[in-house]
Amino acid sequence: MAKTTKGSGKDNRQKILETAMTMIGEKGVDKTSLAQISKGSGLSKGTLYYYYASKNELIFDIADLHMERITTALFSMMDENKTLSWEGLLTAFFDTLLSSHARSRLHLYLIREAISGNESLRKRFQQTYSQWFGLVDEAYGKMPGLQTKIPAKSKFLVAVVDGFILQGLLETDPTSVKEIVDLMLKTIDV
Repeated sequence: MAKTTKGSGKDNRQKILETAMTMIGEKGVDKTSLAQISKGSGLSKGTLYYYYASKNELIFDIADLHMERITTALFSMMDENKTLSWEGLLTAFFDTLLSSHARSRLHLYLIREAISGNESLRKRFQQTYSQWFGLVDEAYGKMPGLQTKIPAKSKFLVAVVDGFILQGLLETDPTSVKEIVDLMLKTIDV
């Protein structure tokens, strides 16, 4: 039985989420059990079940936290760099989303769950991607250059990031962020 540690509800929930994110990022959703998460977080199964009655509930919170962290990082990058060039913006965007293999694996596992029939998770991804498209639309609107087909350019940029996440996890011959950004600058007419 897992050792139970005392902590506040918020602390326990955070331990569970962090442990689950790490384990799912390493092994996947299917190969990670609530019992393993309980043991890894140092909390009893009863405590884990108090916060999460099912793996699905835990997956929803993990997805929310994961997407919130990425979105917050991107929005903060935009707020801090109001005078960022296209090259700087794209470099920061790709660096943020491609920098962590663990986060990338978790992202793809969650997408897999969403497209494998988890309707609630799919809707959460749709909302978050809409936020990302809006963020990129806003950046396009503030930057000099051609102001055409902005929604399509935003979707293209996010799709390229998803593709490079997949390639990075498959450990294909890596392309540098600089090469990606140079190509994107030519492709999106800036």
